[in-house]
Amino acid sequence: MATQPKAGEMLVGAYLKLVEECEVVAYGQHSPLASEQMEVDVIGFQPGDEPEVITCEVATHLRGLGYGNATENRDRVERKFTNAEAYVDRVFGPSESHRFQFWSPKVPNASAEQLETVATEFEARTDAELELVMNSEYADRIEELRDVAASTYAQRNELAFRFLQILEHLDN
Repeated sequence: MATQPKAGEMLVGAYLKLVEECEVVAYGQHSPLASEQMEVDVIGFQPGDEPEVITCEVATHLRGLGYGNATENRDRVERKFTNAEAYVDRVFGPSESHRFQFWSPKVPNASAEQLETVATEFEARTDAELELVMNSEYADRIEELRDVAASTYAQRNELAFRFLQILEHLDN
């Protein structure tokens, strides 16, 4: 059953479509295989001579990650990307053009350190980058999206982007 994407997922999807220029953005992808009980929050696809798949897990908790302590946060994110990598490889085929990103606006320092370790180990195991878009990097990316919203009036079929456009074009 399809569910409405969460607000943070919609922001990430809008970023993929309007900044990364992904042709296709999909939310809440579930594996149809009974043996794979997993979900990928946002996937962006850029077709072409060298197609690229950007797989994003999003945790938009405004008071920290919300999964528990730093170790529990690490374990949860590690599981998410182990599952995401297997899913993307099965659906799109193993490729060097797969990118993985973890987006979260508020990650405490202790959890951020643990997640850096997860990213390093993920990259060593898969040869694919796990980019941590957290804290100030998250804010910078959303600011990029706001800049695009301020520069256009055209609707782009991305609800979060439309909200940003409205806010950016208000006469104060």
